[in-house]
Amino acid sequence: MTGKMTKGERTRQRILDAAEGLFGESGYDNTSLRDVAERVGIKEPGIYNHFRNKEALYRDVLTRALQPLADVISETLNSGLNERVLQDLPGKITDLLSEHPAMPGLFHQALSGKSGDAGQVAMEDWLQRLFAQGESLWEALSVDPASDHKRITLKMIMMFNAVTGYFLSQKILDQAQMGSVLDPENLAAQKQLMAGVMQVFADA
Repeated sequence: MTGKMTKGERTRQRILDAAEGLFGESGYDNTSLRDVAERVGIKEPGIYNHFRNKEALYRDVLTRALQPLADVISETLNSGLNERVLQDLPGKITDLLSEHPAMPGLFHQALSGKSGDAGQVAMEDWLQRLFAQGESLWEALSVDPASDHKRITLKMIMMFNAVTGYFLSQKILDQAQMGSVLDPENLAAQKQLMAGVMQVFADA
């Protein structure tokens, strides 16, 4: 059983929380360490007690949110694959993203933006890793020896868009007066729908 966090550890988590939200709202380039410090309620130099620079902070934001996704895909690959495991995977990913709802926005910023800045490169590294794991998962589940790389890649893209797109749909839920994307009832309905979608994907 782990002990309570120290004051420094709590401050570090608050910085990560604030940075995750700001990066999701404004992107890497348009977020400064001063912005992060103001949201946390500390002075900017205090951030350097925990992170070397903005790039290091961004990479730690990504690692905190995305390592659990990589872990759950790896666990799925090693769990004795079957259709039920495949159907449950989007729900597990949805639960993890619900803890870090800014991540889908960062994913799509990276996919639609220009490469080059440190934040973009860091996110692209993670996306390549996650997509490679996802493709390995589909390959392991494929029962069709003629299934080619193109089809497997497209299946991974469809799953990725379906899971992450949900978290980018708050305005639609607002218009439909359905509450938040983080409401337990909405999350449960999304996971149930994704299980059915995965069955269709598996058969396609």
